[in-house]
Amino acid sequence: MSKKTIIKGTLILTIAGIATKFLGFYNRIFLTRTIGVKEIGIYQLVFPMYILAFSISCSGLATALTKHISYYLGQNKYKTMKKITRHYMLLTAGLSIGTCTFLYIFSDWICTSILKNSDCSPLLRTIIIAIPFVALKAGINAFFVGVDKPGFQGITNFFEQIIRIGTGMLLAYKWADGGLTAKLAVVAVVSGEIAATVLSIFFYLITQKKIMPKSDMEEGKNRILKPFLMDAIPITTNNLMLTLFSSLETILIPAMLFYYYASSDKSMEIYGMLTGIIIPFLLFPATITTSLSTMLLPAVSYARARSNHAAILEAIKKSLIFCVFLGLLSWGFYMLFGKTLCMMTFKNEYAGILLQRVSFMCPLIYISGNMSAILNGIGKAFGNLMINVSGLVVRILITVSLVPSYGINAYFFGMTLSYLLLDISMLAVAIHFCKKKEDYIEAH
Repeated sequence: MSKKTIIKGTLILTIAGIATKFLGFYNRIFLTRTIGVKEIGIYQLVFPMYILAFSISCSGLATALTKHISYYLGQNKYKTMKKITRHYMLLTAGLSIGTCTFLYIFSDWICTSILKNSDCSPLLRTIIIAIPFVALKAGINAFFVGVDKPGFQGITNFFEQIIRIGTGMLLAYKWADGGLTAKLAVVAVVSGEIAATVLSIFFYLITQKKIMPKSDMEEGKNRILKPFLMDAIPITTNNLMLTLFSSLETILIPAMLFYYYASSDKSMEIYGMLTGIIIPFLLFPATITTSLSTMLLPAVSYARARSNHAAILEAIKKSLIFCVFLGLLSWGFYMLFGKTLCMMTFKNEYAGILLQRVSFMCPLIYISGNMSAILNGIGKAFGNLMINVSGLVVRILITVSLVPSYGINAYFFGMTLSYLLLDISMLAVAIHFCKKKEDYIEAH
């Protein structure tokens, strides 16, 4: 995959991503003003289970699909691309339906015993309806990214936000007499995902014949599925482990904040600010780096298929420079205007103060996302897993040991140490891989 292709794909995804992010921010502002920060906190408590179901059902499979589609595209094996896409659809259908059934049956126990909030039970039963649709959409988007057609992913994501916001507004109008709770946000998520999935299926059906000609070289069934699963299983395990640790972290944060503030309402409000205002602001510029990382995975996989390790090193160097540059710009911007932004959008001055306090982490956050994509592209999914789990363990240990005494500032300290560990470790693994391969090639 050429440099021009990566830049083109990144620009397409970035433009669509920024437009989608703006809509997402508008939706957050609307929800915060409509249902309140406390209900936002309750809404965010359900998301770890939603992401867990997503991780089991399709997250690793979709990443592996992008990698294999781009790999077979480089070898002009179009029939193989069709077969591997069908394998994905069958696998994700079984996993998503099974996972959602389990979560639905045990939703009361999960919310009461694990999330420690019985109000989440109906929300969980509602939001998991979206999982089979999300899994199907993720596979189609992964296919389009693998064949260098990322624009379709951008369009479906943008459309999903439009439907989500529209549904939220309609429900807010309908329930204006007193029913404005976190349920509004959950129903809006489900409707948006279903609509976006229908659109992505339409795009796939009308474009697949043009993308994949009928005549090509073909691989045997067993040789396709086994390598695919060899990539998908560790990536799924990676995402699953990260989700489990993230879920534990999500449960622990409001619990540990309660010890500090001695108020369940106050701790939930701070948690709502963290997850609903501060982190989304920090991640907003990452729309660009996320687009870059999405294109880096197939590009690095393509380079690896051709044993072009110099291209992988170049991708690491340029993405690193770009992430640091964007991170420093974001840091300066939030330091200057963070408080003003939060007051203008969410009418919350304290959230702006916290945003200014943690904005220095922007470069660290953006680097980790791109390096994670590179590690998956060079076949270091297990190493990626170990590094990410180590970072989460650091955050969890600091959350448990320091947050009850020092509050939200201790959690920010844990985030800083965690991202430093991630960035240094990922860079070391990727550079070692490339150098080792180059030394081997030169010796032979």
